[in-house]
Amino acid sequence: MELEVRHLRVLCAIADSGSISRAAAALGMSQPALAAQLQRIERRIGGPLFERGPDGVTATPLGAWLLVRSRSLLPAFEELERDTLRRAEAAGHARIRVGCAPTRLAIYVAKSLRTLLPDADVSLRTEQSLDPLPGLLAAERIELATLDDYPGHELSPPRGAVYGVIATEPLFVGLAHDHPLAGQDEVELADLADADWALPPVIEAGPREHFWAACAERGFEPRMSYGVNLDVALDLISEGRCIGLFQATAPARGRVTLRPLSGTPLRFRHLVGWSARGPLAAHAADLVHTVTKTYWSESMRAPVYRAWLKRHGPLDHGHSVTL
Repeated sequence: MELEVRHLRVLCAIADSGSISRAAAALGMSQPALAAQLQRIERRIGGPLFERGPDGVTATPLGAWLLVRSRSLLPAFEELERDTLRRAEAAGHARIRVGCAPTRLAIYVAKSLRTLLPDADVSLRTEQSLDPLPGLLAAERIELATLDDYPGHELSPPRGAVYGVIATEPLFVGLAHDHPLAGQDEVELADLADADWALPPVIEAGPREHFWAACAERGFEPRMSYGVNLDVALDLISEGRCIGLFQATAPARGRVTLRPLSGTPLRFRHLVGWSARGPLAAHAADLVHTVTKTYWSESMRAPVYRAWLKRHGPLDHGHSVTL
């Protein structure tokens, strides 16, 4: 294995976070995959680069030496990459790398880019969480990001990036099709106080605190029995073992029934972010307009959300939707 620029970025991420698990989350990798990659790098270098301890990792003398040189080299490589991409764009070969939070907005952005920039070279990568995306935008390692934020935890763009709001969407609850509350048009959150909940194993502070605060306002603390991915959660919910939260735009899920929460206690915003110096800057207004139009067009395909919109209207004041 030859030492590559991406390996230097890995080493810097581990040193900056002080933990292989935190570095893995920032890089959008699993912890075992990152640990294995570090072992391969150390074999290539010929010695350990980090010492593992109960509080994380610290650089060995060899690792510290390599990190100093890596930090001096990486800015030059990143500048070279940015300049090359700009020259390619000027020549009519725009490259758009999209980093996506784990929401359905990624699908709508992909469709919108095909309409807006049909000749662009577009690649998408979904991250396990949105935490690394602002930094990737600021470093111009991606040109576009799909993001989400929550009341009281609104995002601000990093230097060199711009954010645009697409829509505010309610969160619905997912119940087994034969759950006693599944036949109601809307469910009171307080009526779920005794339920077991399933949420993703990796969840940021914004959605976690928004959820806990909404439950606390209704007099209970949610019982988080399952920290699992979506596929496992769907099986557990369909068996009646727990309930979960879903986007209102989520598609039909077999034996899982989606129901709105009365009073809409849980909601979040869809955002897109782009590099202020990237190929999308000149198309920013059209980008936001096209993604927003696609979002609402696709939202009408979700029957429960469509019925909810007919009763309540969009959460974005002033936005009209044809039902």
